[in-house]
Formats: sequence, C-alpha cells, structure tokens
Amino acid sequence: MPELPEVETVVKAINRSLESMTIKRFIIINSKLRWDISSNIPKLVKNRKIENIYRRGKHIIFKLDNGYILIHLGMTGIIKFIDTIDAKNRGKHDHYQIELKDNKILKYNDVRKFGSIHWTENIHDHFLIQNLGPEPLSKEFDSIFLKDKCRNRNVAIKNLIMNQNIVVGVGNIYACEALYMSSIRPDKKCKYITLKQCDDLVKSIKFVLKKSIKSGGTTLKDFKNLDGAPGYFKQKLMIYDCKICKCGVEVKNIKLGGRSSFYCNVCQK
Repeated sequence: MPELPEVETVVKAINRSLESMTIKRFIIINSKLRWDISSNIPKLVKNRKIENIYRRGKHIIFKLDNGYILIHLGMTGIIKFIDTIDAKNRGKHDHYQIELKDNKILKYNDVRKFGSIHWTENIHDHFLIQNLGPEPLSKEFDSIFLKDKCRNRNVAIKNLIMNQNIVVGVGNIYACEALYMSSIRPDKKCKYITLKQCDDLVKSIKFVLKKSIKSGGTTLKDFKNLDGAPGYFKQKLMIYDCKICKCGVEVKNIKLGGRSSFYCNVCQK
C-alpha cells in the first residue's frame, strides 16, 4: 500500500506536471471502488478551478473553488498523466479520469479496487479526515505528544505509531525502520516507553520519512510514481525484509496487528 512518502511523491509530481488549473470534465469509467464513485462528481467539478493540491495523511486532496476532491490510492492505485490522444485507450482497471483545460488528463487505475474518490464541501468534516492524528513531520508530533499517547497503554509501540488516529502516514515499512533506528523492539508495550525513547523515536520517524520522500518512496509491488517509474528507497532499508542485521545476527520477523515486523533482538530492546 502506498504510504505517506509515496503519496507525497505523487502530489509533488502532479504539482510539477500541472499546467492548466481548471477541470474541463470528469469521466467515470468504472465506478466500482472501495466506495462507489458518486455520479454527482462530474457535474460538481466541471469547469471548476483547482486552487491547491496537497496531502493529508495518505490522502491526495484537490482544493477546488467550490469544494474538495479527496483521493485515496488504496493498495494498488496509480495516477498517470496522459495526452488526449491516449484518452480513449481504456485499460482493464481504469476507473476515472480528470480532463484539464489544456487537454492533459489524469487517469486513475486500480487493480484491486481498494482506492476511493470523494467530493466534499468541507474537508475537515469528511469521515476519512476528521479523526486523523497530526502529520508526523509537523511540530505537533513531538516527544511530549508521543509520551502522552503511550501513557498507561498496553499495546505494542509499533501498533500505536501505525494508528492513523494517533499519527498519520507511518506505515509498516517506516515503523520498522524508525523503531530499529531508535533501538526499540516493535512489540515493546507503550507503557514502558520512556520519554527519551519517545524523543529518539519521533526523530527517527521524521528522519526516515524525509529520507524516503527525497528518494521517491519505497519500491514495493505496485507503487509507481506519476511517470510510471518505481520509487527507489527500498535499496536503503536497514531492517525491513532484511535477513541479517548489521551487527551480524539474524533478523527476526513477528506478526503484529497482522503485519510483518522485522527487528534485531540484539540491537533493539
């Protein structure tokens, strides 16, 4: 599943590639996604001006002059820029396309159909946004904040930092990497995490996310950038899906919350 760095990469690519800021029309090709695409979207966004495109958590948000388009890539969603000449060449898993005034087209393709697109007048009240935690790269997400969330909780620290209501965008890969950098076992109970460890973990989360954004995301399965090129952060991973730790011992892999959790029982305590 595309995580925060992958979504940030897509948003930056869209902003770099965008010339026209006006939507000519919206075409529904196949409405069957996680939630059916509303038949009202084409008329709501037609001829509307795009004022801003940004990311909130793992969501791509188009701020229009009359509301918002909210896009989630799901597990296998891909957004591509295509020219008008290719618009009628429909792929098997194409779901919608956004045509701009300059005849450039954004097309959404999703093999597994777990992505979604919504229109709303108030983004802050939308059910996918209203309960999200702070952005991990914001000042709000600091050691004091994390320590407060850890206090008296009996859940594993990895599950806590992957909870989107606590902090957004820390996916499985980045959680494993940040915990390794912080020398914290992924299954350590939150109530035993010290303020110093919270400080180390917050710094590690920010570091690994910034590094991954700079590198273009993580190459895993279906993620590709807007131009179809994969991200290339995977080659720099320190613990996730590794066999041997830098200390020389075998990397352990346990299941937490149904996700693979890689760690070193020597380097992480």
